[in-house]
Amino acid sequence: MLIETIDTLYVDGHFRNFVFVKLTTDDGLVGWGECSLEGKEAAVRGAVSDYAHELRGRDPRLIEQHLRTMTRDSFWMNGPVLRSAMGGLEMAMWDILGKSVGLPIHALLGGRLHDAVPTYSNAWYFGARTSADFAAAARIPVGQGYKALKFDPFGQASFAPSMAEIRQGAANVAAVREAVGPDIRLGVDAHGRFGLLGALQVARALEPYDLFFLEEPLHPDDSPALAQLAGQCGIPLALGERLYSRWDVRPVLEERCVTFLQPDVIHVGGLLELRRIAAMAEAYGVGIAPHNAAGPISTAATLQIAALLPNLQIQEMFAPMDAPWKDALAYPPIEVVDGMARVPTGPGLGIDLDEAVARAHPAPPRRLNFYSPDSMLEIAHAPR
Repeated sequence: MLIETIDTLYVDGHFRNFVFVKLTTDDGLVGWGECSLEGKEAAVRGAVSDYAHELRGRDPRLIEQHLRTMTRDSFWMNGPVLRSAMGGLEMAMWDILGKSVGLPIHALLGGRLHDAVPTYSNAWYFGARTSADFAAAARIPVGQGYKALKFDPFGQASFAPSMAEIRQGAANVAAVREAVGPDIRLGVDAHGRFGLLGALQVARALEPYDLFFLEEPLHPDDSPALAQLAGQCGIPLALGERLYSRWDVRPVLEERCVTFLQPDVIHVGGLLELRRIAAMAEAYGVGIAPHNAAGPISTAATLQIAALLPNLQIQEMFAPMDAPWKDALAYPPIEVVDGMARVPTGPGLGIDLDEAVARAHPAPPRRLNFYSPDSMLEIAHAPR
């Protein structure tokens, strides 16, 4: 069995775009992966094309060999573009391996601990501007059974937030807490925007609202400052979507910066790296809450590893506000019941892309463009 073709599909994801990878073997097996990287899709597609020159004509089941080719042997081995390209390609190889033996990936890696994974809803608040908007939006995912929510209440605040911006952010959180009650877990995402003083002030303002975690309150590479904040903050800290390998994660664990790590199966380079990061985190007593802001192939891949993890905490889901065609993009769709995502049990990833649906929704030009009036966070999208 040899890799014959490697293709990418570029698909509209409603407020971001999806990049899917298709590996086809000479005996007709198809493996799917996803390497979506919001705002940098052309770059990651170029990286997939670069790696394809080395992978065509090789056995897709030799996954560790191919990871060596894409890291050590290629010299350039880290960063979001390269790692995301690797992630999509590695997923597709695992999909082929599972399909070739008729087993889900989690069965090939020791068997699952969890049949279903607890999730939190994200993106439900996009377009909310007032505290009343946040409160009304929060009731939608809770009404659909989600037991945990994450959101960014800080608008266009930056490195040094004003006291008015801090008060408004805290008021938005207070409104959501009042709307959903004390039993719904709330995570707040600061998107790495604050300096140390701003992060301290924000954390103190949010402490009354019993947060599950505060995500990326500081630049994710500043482990010493994160450790200083953790020592002065009564809220558990989380980060990880912008850490791209176990080497990036190591100082965060050694500095005792976080309670939760949030690695993304795409951006760390695939399933094996996600599992290795989780094992490192377990040794430090740190929970795993995988970042998952992309499409259905990424969700299926994340669930294959989440199902294995003894230190699994929770997984992100962009729901219910998402592309109306998202469930039609891949089959069978991921089931989420009472906030729990069922782990796919079919061979490989347990999910396949519908190419006709994908090609019917070509991706338009988009910028991620955080913290601006036309940001994806600021523009309202109709909930499903």
